[in-house]
This record gives sequence, structure tokens and C-alpha cells, in this order.
Amino acid sequence: MAGNAATLPFLRELRRALYRLYDPAALRSSPLVGLLGLEQRGDPPSVLRRTLLEAIESLRPGPNVPSQSNAWRVYHLLSQRFVEQSTQREVATDLALSIRQLRRQEHLALRVLADYLRNRYHLQNKEPEQAGAESTPPEVAMPPNGAAPTREQELEWLKRSSPTEAVNVAELITSELKVVGPLMARLEVSADCALATDLPLTTVQTTTMRQALVNLLTAAVRAVPGGQVRITTTSQPPIAPDWIGGIGGQPTRCANESIAHLVAVCIEPLAQQARAPSEDCRENLEMAQQLVALSGGVLQVVSRKDGIGPFSARLTLPAAAQVVVLVIEDNADALQLMQRYLAGTRYRFVGVRDPEEGLARAEELRPQVIVLDVMLPGIDGWELLGRLREHPKTRGIPIIACTILPQEQLALTLGAAAFMRKPVSREALLATLDRQLGLLSPGSA
Repeated sequence: MAGNAATLPFLRELRRALYRLYDPAALRSSPLVGLLGLEQRGDPPSVLRRTLLEAIESLRPGPNVPSQSNAWRVYHLLSQRFVEQSTQREVATDLALSIRQLRRQEHLALRVLADYLRNRYHLQNKEPEQAGAESTPPEVAMPPNGAAPTREQELEWLKRSSPTEAVNVAELITSELKVVGPLMARLEVSADCALATDLPLTTVQTTTMRQALVNLLTAAVRAVPGGQVRITTTSQPPIAPDWIGGIGGQPTRCANESIAHLVAVCIEPLAQQARAPSEDCRENLEMAQQLVALSGGVLQVVSRKDGIGPFSARLTLPAAAQVVVLVIEDNADALQLMQRYLAGTRYRFVGVRDPEEGLARAEELRPQVIVLDVMLPGIDGWELLGRLREHPKTRGIPIIACTILPQEQLALTLGAAAFMRKPVSREALLATLDRQLGLLSPGSA
């Protein structure tokens, strides 16, 4: 049975491989290569990816199966989440599920896929080494038997499934003030906002940051019935991370030491007579702190000593540095698609159709990342990759090879930093760029 505890290591490895289905390095090191006997069948990443894609396709129900059946739901979920690399929110919306319901359904769908693979490859008496299975952090592993995930598991899901975007903090605050507006009216709490209009954009997970602000504002409003909540925003150069403290004075280290600027949001509940935060208030603040951390921000909450408020909260977020991405692609439609994918993110799109011009622009712009189509007119994409790798002005720029060809091993051998197989989804593109930017950041682990 797939629900047997003995199969959990296999489920963990299967889940890990599916989440990184288009990451050759991750697939090459997957224990599934050996477990499924794929070592002698060609390039391990390509073979493992093809095996998993074929396994998912094998679960497509026949034409006589009702479209609303569980079988179709399993197939659609696996196909959208892993083949198309859609986010949980996108799939949940398409399947008319809540995020919590989707996670449960996803876990069950993975068990169905695991059952198929175990039977197809006769794995009933074989498992990955236990030591390898235990290397997965316990908070990442989903609970058995479809049980509700813990807070830590949900946070890990959010961290991996929510893309980062460049957003205006003042607009976010204004939007979330409307959400807590009815609560403010009921408790007769007013808002005094001094939101700077010239703030730089910040790079955050929009969904989780919105909820963090709702939690933070809710805690502030409930702490001062009949009072006022003062909200101010400022922009400042980066400062030493040692000043930052967590709830209760616990020190927290800033994860964004290499950013150019910080955006700070101060939220201060004010009243004629201060009172200590309730347990519910503290829980909202602690949850907000965890959600803020998913975007690389820090929330500092300290008790006020002046008697006019229960606490003062300072939210510090990374400013969105514009990362130049040079896309060398001869197909005008593909260039426009890439431009749409990068719109509203921290990545600044520069597109070039001619390979000779692409080489010149790479030397001129010194982009942080280059996305290179392999099938180009004139200069072959492989030749251009080699020239970019050899030129002293471009040799240090990571290049992501992008093509319909199943040639990731060749691309990596010739010096590409990563490989994307067309067609490319927005989520896959952003995830690949995020990984390359993380490898380039001095503070990245």
C-alpha cells in the first residue's frame, strides 16, 4: 500500500523530483534514477524527467470516465502542478479548491502516482536508502494519510510555491487597510497614514505579504480599541543586520545583506492608556513575522515604555533591485512572451533577435543573466554560447540555454548555468532566474 509508512522515503524523493522536474542538477542526484533502473538508459536527468512525465500521462482517464471523477482530478492536478509547473493558487482556482484542500488533494495524487511507479517498476520490496530519506527536513514532508499539514509545512509550501514580485508597499498597505476597515469601524479605531510617495518597489511574495500586513494591522487595531494606528513608511540605505530583533527581543539576522536599499514600515497602535498585548494579538504578530520572513524581510516588535501604546512594529523589506536579463531569441512571439513573463517582477527585460547584436549587447550591458535560444539564424546557438563563455566581458555571466531540443547535458557541458526546455511557463522562468540570482548573491547560502 502506498500509505504504508515504509513507502514514505519513496514519496519524499518522488515529490522532490517533481518539484524540480526541469532542474537537471537536482534530477541527476535523485535516488530515483537508481531505484527505477535508469542509469543505463541515457542522460539521467532527461530519462528521469521523461519517465515521470510518461507516468503522469499514463494516469489520464479514458474517454468514458466522467470529467468530474476523482481520476480526472488526480490527472489534472499532477499535470498542472508538475508538468506545467503552475502555482498552487493557479491550480486551486482552476479546480475550484481552497489552498488547504489542494494540498490534501496533491498529497493524495502523489500517492496515486507513487503506486503506479511502484507497480510499474516492481518496487514493492525496494526503497531509497533511509539516510537519504531522512535528509529531507521533517517540516517539508507531508503528514501521512491525508492529515492536515502543520503550520511549518504550510509555510514551507508557501515559500516554494509563491513567486516573488516587485510591488509598491504603499499600495499594499492601502489595500489591506480596506480589508481590516470593518474591524476598525467596530472598535472605533482610526488610521493616521504617512505613506511616502517616492518609495522604491520591494521584492516580496505578494500573497504572503498581504496576509502578513492583515495580521499586523489586526493585532494593532485590537490592541487599542477607541484609539489610533499610526503608519509611516521610509526608504533608507542598508544597515548592519545586528540591530534587528524579533518578538520578545530575540535577535534575528537580516537575510538581505547585499541589497541596495531597504523599505521600512512602522506601525504604532496609540491609546491614552496602554495595555499589554493579548495572547491573540501576540499570535497574530508571530504569524506576521513568519510570513514576512518568506519574502526575506524582518519584523521587529518591541514593547513601548511611554504609556501611549502596547507595542511598536517595524517591518523592513528589501528594495527591488532591477536585474537585467538579456534574452537572445529570434522568434518575435517568444520574445514578447518572455517580456510579459518578466513584467512586474524585479527582472528588467532586454530582448534581442539577432545573435550578432546579442553578443554586442551582452558586452555593452553586462546583464546579470542571459537567456539564450539555441536554434538561431546565422550564428548557431551553441557557437554563441561558446563565444559568450570565452569573452572576458561576458564569461562570468550565467547563461540559461532555452530550446525545444532535449540537450540539457550538452548545454551544461558547454558552459550553460541552467537549462530550460520549451515551452517555458512563467513560474519555471522566474524560478530559474531566482536560482541564478541566489547563486550570484554574496549573502546566499
